Amino acid sequence: MEFALFLFFLVFSVCLTGVLCYFSDLLFFNKKEVYDREEITDIWRPSLEKVLDVFESGGEIFIGGLLFFGAAILAWGFSLMGGIIGEPHYANSPGNYFFQSPLLFLGFLFGYSILKEGFDSPGPMRVIFDGGRSILSGLGLGTWSANLAAWGLFHELYFLFVLFSGILILTPLCYIWNGRDFFGIMIGPKARTPVMESWDDLETEDSTLRQTDDDSPSFDDFDIK
Repeated sequence: MEFALFLFFLVFSVCLTGVLCYFSDLLFFNKKEVYDREEITDIWRPSLEKVLDVFESGGEIFIGGLLFFGAAILAWGFSLMGGIIGEPHYANSPGNYFFQSPLLFLGFLFGYSILKEGFDSPGPMRVIFDGGRSILSGLGLGTWSANLAAWGLFHELYFLFVLFSGILILTPLCYIWNGRDFFGIMIGPKARTPVMESWDDLETEDSTLRQTDDDSPSFDDFDIK
């Protein structure tokens, strides 16, 4: 029952992260003065694209999905270790809060650059670090889903702990999923920025339009009899 609830919250957290990343990109990273109505109301397609981009960041969506699900299962298993050395993993005890915290997520996030430099060579490790977004997302959302499942089923953990854990996980993911660096940490491809035209190109285009207007015939050029 708890594992089924974990899977439910895993799907829920993935959808929620996609929506939050879409709105954070729309309202903060690429904010503008005026928004179209469809940009605010039509959220499911761009949110799904955010999720698929994460799974495809390593090159293949199948491998990205396996890395994500494997990391999520690892995070769920880590959250159960509190029950091995003490009270049940869902009980309100200091040991459970340690194993229920996003330690794997934070360790991978802040150690990614160092680990990638050390294992940046062709082979299985290269595949893992190419799919760094999928692994990071699986570790984070897997941990949060385990928190939600334990709290929702047994109601012994503090909800504030679950809420703070979600904020701690979702905040970096909103940067990483949008291709932005988080405190100098970049995992996956960078965000595509629109190419801006230079002032010289704009002035050339403006002068061309003016020349076209000057060459266009006027009413005075016609001889009306």
